[in-house]
Amino acid sequence: MTNQRGDPRGGIADEGIPGPIIEMRSVPLGAPAVRRKRVARLLGSLTVQALLIVAATRLPLFGLSWYTLRAVPRLDFYPAQLPDAFLPATLWLDGWARWDTAHYVAVAMHGYGDAANLSHDGGLGFFPLFPLLMRWSVQLTGMALSEARLAVAAVVLANACFLAAVPLFARLMARRFGADVARTATLLLCVSPFSLFFSAGYSESLFLLLVLLAFVAADRGWWLAAAVCAAFLTATRLVGLALPPALLLLAWRRGASTRDLVVTALVSPLGVAGYALYTWRAFGDPLAYFTAQANWGGWDEHVRFYAELFAGSPREALLGDPRHLVIVLNLALATLWLASLPAVWRRLDPGVALFTTLMVVLHVAMTWVSLGRYLLVAIGFYPVAALLLTRPGWRGWPRDLVVVGSTLLLAMLTILFAHGFWVV
Repeated sequence: MTNQRGDPRGGIADEGIPGPIIEMRSVPLGAPAVRRKRVARLLGSLTVQALLIVAATRLPLFGLSWYTLRAVPRLDFYPAQLPDAFLPATLWLDGWARWDTAHYVAVAMHGYGDAANLSHDGGLGFFPLFPLLMRWSVQLTGMALSEARLAVAAVVLANACFLAAVPLFARLMARRFGADVARTATLLLCVSPFSLFFSAGYSESLFLLLVLLAFVAADRGWWLAAAVCAAFLTATRLVGLALPPALLLLAWRRGASTRDLVVTALVSPLGVAGYALYTWRAFGDPLAYFTAQANWGGWDEHVRFYAELFAGSPREALLGDPRHLVIVLNLALATLWLASLPAVWRRLDPGVALFTTLMVVLHVAMTWVSLGRYLLVAIGFYPVAALLLTRPGWRGWPRDLVVVGSTLLLAMLTILFAHGFWVV
């Protein structure tokens, strides 16, 4: 049957547009709206927002380091113990492989105690996990080991760990405080003045990632997984020993079985135990780490000297050696972290609070050198600060002032670090 116009589908063609044409047009008309909805959903994801915060803070820092190294040669006022100009032809990476990166490169390249390893006591003052990962990363590419490739591996590893850690941090904070506080805490983590070390060839990002993985596992009751993360943490830095008691406190408060408590207690310190066993068998000294660390000075050099200087000669302290200003900044940040501890215990899980407290108190008591860097991973501070900055009275210009001020300090320290100035 045909219609009056000869249309084989029947009906009157003049009465409107046939149905199939409407169906064909509905798909392209709706596609932009669907895409917009998908983009909005994607941007609404806390994980994506955390990654965008990383990109918004890290990419400008890499650009700043590259640009300033092109404009002004690196400074030689404070030569490092080991040469650390690994990548002079790759300036956007070169500024991130300074100071301790050279010691990690020496360990990864030559191993501990080798005559070619020029680090103090053959590098025994640096725990093994980070240099091992550097070495394995280069070997996985099939390329021969070289100092330059190991330096690249150190920077890439640090940034990969940071990229993985930040969304974990945001989601962990959101579970307790909600998305708004989590975003602010994440921003504070990324613009903390010494957070440049999360992108430099240092072990800070690896340490942060392992801490967060351990707490995420503990939050889900996976005590063995949490203990394994803690074991890797104690193979990264000695102060990783602050995590096992925190995990045990969490496990006990959440009613973990005796078996889980025992496993957590035994597995968590295996990293440091394994390193001590290695140095005992290889060098006859299970405490070789402490012997090597003595080359960098102890409490007298790192605390008492500065306390006496600031108390007895404040003018010299502030107007003399510029490096003293780094110590002043360290102490200012330490004051903030210490002041936050009561709120940390009130607002966070006891395990996170204990870990944060141990990290802050032990470092403040033992050394004022590198203190700003060491406090980076005392994670309980950030949500407490974020809770304050998201209050109605702080949400506007006070929060902006804190973020901008911290970002400016971060940018300045990044430039100084890239140019070889002592900010570590």
